[in-house]
Amino acid sequence: MANTLVTPTWVTNETALRFMNSVKGVANFNRTYDDSFRQSGAKVGATIQVRLPQRAQVRRGQAWAPAALLDQTVPVTLSYQSGWDFEWSSAQGTTDVDRVRERYVNPAADAIASDADAQGMQDVYTAVWNAVGTPGTTPSTTLLYLQGVTKILDGANSDALCAVLDTLAMSTIANTSSTLFNPSATISENYRRGQFGRDQLGISEWYYDQNVPTHTTGTFTASTPLTNGAGQSGSTLITDGWAAGASSLKKGDTFTIANVFGVNGLSYVSTGRLQQFVVTADISDTAGAMTIAISPSIIATGPLQTVNALPADNAAITVWSANPAGGTLATTASKQSLIFNENFAAFVMADLVDPVGGAKATFARSRDWGISIRFVQQYLIGSDQNGSRLDCLFGAAPLQPRLACRVVG
Repeated sequence: MANTLVTPTWVTNETALRFMNSVKGVANFNRTYDDSFRQSGAKVGATIQVRLPQRAQVRRGQAWAPAALLDQTVPVTLSYQSGWDFEWSSAQGTTDVDRVRERYVNPAADAIASDADAQGMQDVYTAVWNAVGTPGTTPSTTLLYLQGVTKILDGANSDALCAVLDTLAMSTIANTSSTLFNPSATISENYRRGQFGRDQLGISEWYYDQNVPTHTTGTFTASTPLTNGAGQSGSTLITDGWAAGASSLKKGDTFTIANVFGVNGLSYVSTGRLQQFVVTADISDTAGAMTIAISPSIIATGPLQTVNALPADNAAITVWSANPAGGTLATTASKQSLIFNENFAAFVMADLVDPVGGAKATFARSRDWGISIRFVQQYLIGSDQNGSRLDCLFGAAPLQPRLACRVVG
């Protein structure tokens, strides 16, 4: 009798379900752009341009003053193809179906989910300039998370936020919440689940994720970094005052500039809080000077304004919000938990090319999450084995970094 249990359709549906239940980080990114890649036959490197919301400065008075329309787009690319390959015999498929599922399908689903989640979060966290906490120190106070929410709200956001924390940060905040004046049911839920519940500290949903990325900071010895030149603007900053030949910054490091404050994205009013900048490319000094690639760009006027004023010459630069004593920074690894609105980043998946050459392929896409996985099977007559592979094609990109804040641990 032909084996009708272990089929491409059965395997793919099983994997799609497990994939959806495994993803916590990228599952909460914007998924609406999947439709742009939905057509069968997408390949690694396919790209779409996502249009960002228009920003407008309000006119005062009766005089008509048409403003320039500034369309901004962000590329989202299918950068990765990942999968899991295996084979099983006809005998296994006929007499030992449960073992095939246990040995092949479940591990494949977990491995693919973990890879996509980890890579997706890795690709977007370094774009986020808002950050709270101290590298190497697990956040332990509710105030820190409230400060993170404040940074996002300052930039003009009123939509729901979620938090995706590393496991130790989640355990710590769940324990901290036991001392708050919360309803007993809320405290009980925190203990039962080992994590924060819903609608707490201005955050709608709280999740833990073992794939939260780790960031390693740059390093510098005793020094006082300064801006080198007044009125600098744009996406690079000329600096000096670093310890000669002993300083470096890593992509993802953050810093502030004295008297350069952020502005609200709609009213353009100063927040009264120093604007944070993120380093967008690794750099090391040669003679105590560095020209640093940064985001956001320093813009003091116009509809894309980011700061209240351009930096003065010799304005003090403070790395990670609080330079250690003596103006030194040691290389430190730290978890990068995130608070964000879903429109902070996009995660997309696509249908892969249908193979040729006698292979049998089936595609599955979860209606809820748009997860697309291809299962290909080909019988190997010489060994009576069914060669099988599962593949997914995906990519992630930051869309609006202002809608996120890193909680450094």
